[in-house]
Amino acid sequence: MLQRAFVGVGAALLAGVLMGAVARLMMRLVTLATGRPGEFSVGGTAGILLVFVVPMVPGALLAALWRGRGRSLLLLAGTALLLVGATGVAVSDVGDVSGLSAGRWVALAAAGLGVYAAVVALPLLILRLIRREELPVAVADPVG
Repeated sequence: MLQRAFVGVGAALLAGVLMGAVARLMMRLVTLATGRPGEFSVGGTAGILLVFVVPMVPGALLAALWRGRGRSLLLLAGTALLLVGATGVAVSDVGDVSGLSAGRWVALAAAGLGVYAAVVALPLLILRLIRREELPVAVADPVG
């Protein structure tokens, strides 16, 4: 049981860091698309990665420890929390976009959708990592 708990936490950590890094890159592209000078800080990036990991840990633990129906409900709740947060950040950070060219609008929309795609991919990646560890290990027959 302890091993499965480590698998769940590890899946949340790995997927959260990967998808958080993708989202951070997309956030940087959003800033560039709006034509504003962007800041890139190690602390800010670490905070974003943490925000992608922490809400997923309870759901990843549940998914790793319980194989019944509804095992992904907490992952979905964490994803919903991240989507609401991403929308709030986007509304406050993007600001006035009235003077953007068509090309910048396309870039802004693509980068914004990239952030949402990273959030939606997060629970799917966690479940995939957990399921990978649940597969029975095939032992090769040395004679065969």
